[in-house]
Amino acid sequence: MIRLRANARPIAEAPLLALPRFAATMNVEVFTRRLARLRLVARHIDKHLSSQLRLDELADIAHMSRFHFERVFKAYAGESPLGRVRRLRLLAARRRIEEGTGESLLQLALDSGYASAEAFSRAFRAVHGISPSQLQQQTRQMPAVRIVKLQGQEIQYVPFEGVLDDALHPFEELRAYAMLREIPRERRKGWSVLLEGGRDAWRGHARLQAGLMSAPLGGHIPGLEVGHLPDGEYAVIRIAASMDTPPIEHLAEVVGRQTDRSLRSAPILRCFHNSTYLPAESERCFDVYLPVA
Repeated sequence: MIRLRANARPIAEAPLLALPRFAATMNVEVFTRRLARLRLVARHIDKHLSSQLRLDELADIAHMSRFHFERVFKAYAGESPLGRVRRLRLLAARRRIEEGTGESLLQLALDSGYASAEAFSRAFRAVHGISPSQLQQQTRQMPAVRIVKLQGQEIQYVPFEGVLDDALHPFEELRAYAMLREIPRERRKGWSVLLEGGRDAWRGHARLQAGLMSAPLGGHIPGLEVGHLPDGEYAVIRIAASMDTPPIEHLAEVVGRQTDRSLRSAPILRCFHNSTYLPAESERCFDVYLPVA
């Protein structure tokens, strides 16, 4: 169950002129719900890429008019809804090439919404910087483990306890607080501090903190709690192309095979690296920090 925070309150201390117009009169809870609806739209697109997607249908999911929805989505996501569809279809084609499905370029082109292999190849190179045929010659590598020593730093966070599954509410709420305070995106590096979780903590019941580094924020954001990233040595694994992080036991085996370290009892961290607010599951990128002895 997603827990709404009782102490969420309007933030009126900072001017809101730089925000998208839809956010200018909202408090944190209303803004968080609006961001969550945009994420629902993004997920609907992600799950129905092979279907015909209409703007009217997407606007209904967001509970907005078509005109208002297009403007709000582009202001938040940095791309139009149909631009997201085109980009993710090309990304899906890339995944199929990397998985070695053996499909022809023409079939990939048709599935991606292009009438010819030539048009598909041009669009593919424009997005990925490499042609489909060149990509077919590359091989995928297993992620490498690196050991880092993390210095404890102050964070400002939203607490969460419940079943994670696909719930991103604490991160939406955290983003709403920061956006309503007009904190520039480049000063907001997102972290997750997993305080407690089961065998597969990414999908089950967990207790965590969704946080931002305090130093770049320039001051305390009212409504957020203050804590620290735990310091110490960590085995860091870069997870790309999916939010479905392997179970902790599997990650521990990877660390053991590549290093001489074993996991110690301490919070597990994640640091998120996506440059857009609404990355698809197939394009998410983050580092998992596993505490090691």
